[in-house]
Order: sequence, then structure tokens, then C-alpha cells
Amino acid sequence: MSPTVPFWIVAVFYLFIITSFSMAIRRIIKKQLLISSLISVILIPFSTILLILSSIGRGNQNEFDYFINSIKGFELWAWFWLVIFAYLLYWWCLVFHYKKQEK
Repeated sequence: MSPTVPFWIVAVFYLFIITSFSMAIRRIIKKQLLISSLISVILIPFSTILLILSSIGRGNQNEFDYFINSIKGFELWAWFWLVIFAYLLYWWCLVFHYKKQEK
């Protein structure tokens, strides 16, 4: 069996993904940040599936080490996932900025 990262790291990661997805759906329903939220709703499931499928053949590394080595090895899936994650962080900045302006 391959080594894995601690459960709390996986839990925090998936909590971030689930919270992002639900917040994006909420923003779409409220018609706030519509385009960026639609992009998030499309990218979140795709990136999660991409990350799970790509880590199947990770061998004797945990998920994080495999991801870092894949970035260093210029593997397309890793860079694509990194760009999606950066977009999600940008999208959260937009959400917080929008809420700040709303008040």
C-alpha cells in the first residue's frame, strides 16, 4: 500500500473544494459574480477528478510529494491543476471583495 498524507490534510482540502463549490452555486443563484462562479462550478469537479485519476499511479510517494514531483517534471496535469487552484484562490478573493463592497 502506498503512503498517504495525514487525514486532516485530506479533510481540509476536500472541505475547501466542497465549500468553494457550494459558494459558487450560491453566487450563481443570487446572480452575483455570475461568470467567475460558472467557471468555478465547471472547474471544481474537473480538477477533483483530474487530481484523483492522476494520483492513481503515484507509486511509493504520498499525494503531495507526487504532485510536487509532477510539477517539477513539467507534467501537464499538475500544471493544469495548479492553475485551477490559483483560479479558485482568486475567485475567493473576488467573493470577499464583493462582500466587502456589499456592506
